[in-house]
Amino acid sequence: MPIVLTFLWLGFLPNSFYIMSDLIHLQSTGDIGVLFDAVLFMSFIWNGAVAGMLSLVWVHRAIERRRKGNTATWCVVAVLALTSFAIYLGRSLRWNTWDALVNPAGIIFDVSERVINPLAHPQVFSTTLTFFVLLGSMYLVIWNFAKLIPTKNKR
Repeated sequence: MPIVLTFLWLGFLPNSFYIMSDLIHLQSTGDIGVLFDAVLFMSFIWNGAVAGMLSLVWVHRAIERRRKGNTATWCVVAVLALTSFAIYLGRSLRWNTWDALVNPAGIIFDVSERVINPLAHPQVFSTTLTFFVLLGSMYLVIWNFAKLIPTKNKR
């Protein structure tokens, strides 16, 4: 059961950060509208990012309790890389989480095309790397704050 929950979490985690990419829709209308829209977007971005980062901290801590060494850190790096790539899939190719259930072959086709022909799709790497750096830097800050908060050790 924990494996199923982990894959569900991993499948939906990118949604908490995806809204950052919606900032491209902000447009000046000449009135207070753009300011209102920016504040509204930022409130959603903030709440989604905090929820996503806290869930990643919980998973990070759970892995640390079960595995030795840097396993937990490398899992977080992999999750952030996959999440960044998923944001690319959503923003550029318009795939969403539910498509993994209803059209997995289509996603596999699009992903494999980008793996086989990486030079034909430079936006894959620029978008994924940009979000990886953004999310990674955010997570470093959150993780360092989270380490200051004591946790209960159950034995």
